[in-house]
Amino acid sequence: MESVQDAANLVSNAKMQSNPENTVGIMSLAGRNPELLVSPTDDMGKIMNSIHEVKMFGGMSFADGVQVAYLALKHRRNKMGGQRIVLLVGSPVEDDPKTLKKVAGILRKNGVSEPSFSIQIDISFTTLPHFFFVC
Repeated sequence: MESVQDAANLVSNAKMQSNPENTVGIMSLAGRNPELLVSPTDDMGKIMNSIHEVKMFGGMSFADGVQVAYLALKHRRNKMGGQRIVLLVGSPVEDDPKTLKKVAGILRKNGVSEPSFSIQIDISFTTLPHFFFVC
């Protein structure tokens, strides 16, 4: 878990330093429902604090998490910047391939950049490629 937190710190710092107008939001996919911990903000204190408060428990719904992340992107302050979702996945993705294709199609249609992944433990390679190929 510590390596995922370090990766999240590095990504958020790099994004915030690359352009002063960038904002970063943090969410957790753990548990029954995805949870938005910090809506897109430029306050690094809030971002760092929320990264270290993420807990690992239960399963995850990958498709639901991506959809909640997309909703958070839609309601951000600065609409002129590019949209990107960076996912740090540490659990097997067990969602239905049909659902993953649908979510990936929605992201592509609405101009969200291809998601990046850091995979910590074994992942289901039978379902996730469906998400990559549509994006």
